[in-house]
Amino acid sequence: MTAPIERLPVEVFDTVVSDLELDDYRHLRLSSQRLYSLTLSTFAKLYLSQVSTTLGSPSLHRLVAVSKHGHFRHAVAKLNIKLLTYPDYLTLAAIQRAGIYPPPKRFRTISGIKNVDVEGESTLYNDLVGWNHPRCITDRLTLALKGLRNLKSICIRALHAEPIGWRWTDIPDHDQKFRRACFDAVLESITKSGIQLEEFSMAKKKKNMNKFRKGMELWCSKDLQFSEQMQTSLQHSFKHLQSLTLSLVTVRRSKPGWETGAVQFIACAANLKHLALSLDRSVHISRNSAHFIHSLATSSRHPALESFQLVNCSVYQTDMEQFATAHAETLSTMTLTRVRMTTGSWTSFWSSLKTIPKLRWLRFGSLEGTFNDSSFWPANRARAKITLETASSGRQMNDLLDELVAGYKPTSETPF
Repeated sequence: MTAPIERLPVEVFDTVVSDLELDDYRHLRLSSQRLYSLTLSTFAKLYLSQVSTTLGSPSLHRLVAVSKHGHFRHAVAKLNIKLLTYPDYLTLAAIQRAGIYPPPKRFRTISGIKNVDVEGESTLYNDLVGWNHPRCITDRLTLALKGLRNLKSICIRALHAEPIGWRWTDIPDHDQKFRRACFDAVLESITKSGIQLEEFSMAKKKKNMNKFRKGMELWCSKDLQFSEQMQTSLQHSFKHLQSLTLSLVTVRRSKPGWETGAVQFIACAANLKHLALSLDRSVHISRNSAHFIHSLATSSRHPALESFQLVNCSVYQTDMEQFATAHAETLSTMTLTRVRMTTGSWTSFWSSLKTIPKLRWLRFGSLEGTFNDSSFWPANRARAKITLETASSGRQMNDLLDELVAGYKPTSETPF
């Protein structure tokens, strides 16, 4: 006999079960064949539009299984690649050697890793860093990407917020090597799979939020270079890329030309509309990032660029003006947070933005400048977190910029 709930229209049934937890929803679906079929599309949309992997063997196995499923593989639109730290892998290896599950309390908990997956996850660091070419990872990831027909977005970032001990130091070498190996493996899989992305990100960044969270903070050095063949492949994969978010660290300056690889990576996305860059850590902003922006301003052109966000960076006024002018025909949104201007002044830069005809939204906070322009805060507010928006104010951007320059005064107080 058909139960009353099975006779409900699918729209009504979706409303009834919308507040159920995943496990409860799963058990309800398995209670009858009709409910299973009735909820298939909604279940896939709710729980499989975004999937995650650590690149470890168990999570890659699940990802490949989803990519082979006749219905679920079409539901996946975003892939989150969440990376553990080197101490996490040491802990997992120690738990695996102990062979006791759940592990004894002397081992710290690695959230996001199930006890049944400890053995398979514990080998990833050695698989990527210890081997010359980690085929076991790239082959399975490539296979999964080929099967995800509607995948448009990939985000590779840290699984957890960085340990407290990292805040005032550089990210340890072990972790940087691991993150670089993961980055290379992901790019290789993207190019081999032939997928074309619309979004690529190296940090967790909520829409309409200025903060970068759990970023990769990959060293931008001479080693971060791409062969001509890889650049050509990336140009194909990024042909339709609209949004690019990079989390890099430029504190460690290496040989001349260290910044060219990352700038070339950005250039592979010819039709980019949204570019967001974090070029240092919030407590370590060096002058090296200004060289990166100089290279970007002089060599990179994106004819469709609409929004530009810059975080944790040093800049030269001339480079910022050159970049803005080069994209004047399309640039409509600009966000600057924890940016230090090493030459020139912010007031002059604001005035130069009046030549950008389509600029409709400008937000900045915690800016630092030079000499008597050492920091740029409003005279009548406690913090410099200002948004200029033509839509909400009903005024022209040029008028807002004139008012901004006229109403501000330099202060020696530091925003950092």
